[in-house]
Amino acid sequence: MKKLLFVCDEDHYPQGGFEWIRQLHQQEPCVIKGLFFTAAAHDPAAGAGRFIRQCGDNAIQCYTVEKSHAEWQKTFWEQETRYADLLVFSQDLLYAGAATAQPNERMQDLLRWATCPVIAVPEDAPPPEHIIAAYDGSSQSMEALKTFCTLFPWSKDIPAQIVYIKDEPSDSIPQLELLTEYAHVHFTSVKILKLRWDSDKHFNTWVGCFRNPLLVTGAFGRSALSTTLRGSFIQKIIGHHLAPVFVAR
Repeated sequence: MKKLLFVCDEDHYPQGGFEWIRQLHQQEPCVIKGLFFTAAAHDPAAGAGRFIRQCGDNAIQCYTVEKSHAEWQKTFWEQETRYADLLVFSQDLLYAGAATAQPNERMQDLLRWATCPVIAVPEDAPPPEHIIAAYDGSSQSMEALKTFCTLFPWSKDIPAQIVYIKDEPSDSIPQLELLTEYAHVHFTSVKILKLRWDSDKHFNTWVGCFRNPLLVTGAFGRSALSTTLRGSFIQKIIGHHLAPVFVAR
């Protein structure tokens, strides 16, 4: 059983985000804490009742907490996520309208401040049919892959691509033998690729060639972030709603 955080603001209920939680619960029972942010502390959140009803309809154990917008603080999120296995939010709807482009400032806060893994989900995203994992040979990129495999062991049967991007003539991939050993333990069908082009120009287009992909990457906005996918790439994937993005810590 896992503890998940489901984050909403008062004006937008992420049905697509809830659908992801429902699917996760089908794979492994979850307890869901709904965090609803409103204009003032303890104001009734319009989506909270809907959330409770939907959890009840799907036999999901849940509870809700209402917070004011002013309580959206780094210390709150660091503490809250320290005691959770996964945080889920909508790429489309979390504080939609707060900025002309996504991810808005609130989304970027979650990606930077959360101390548990985060998954940002497009509202119309179906279950993943391909896993795309960023790899650069660092311990951080391997920790991201290991965290994903540990949280979602059912993903073993989803075809996976582990991608090392570097614009150079060499065919080398760091620690390829060890990476191959690990990958074949955790995925039934997996390819390890080296893509020799400028990832800033081509990566989003390449991801878009896959049917219903899910992107796995390391920490957002930190020095440990994979050089394969810097924060700007995560922003572009989320901004265009190309795929769910799993961000490990």
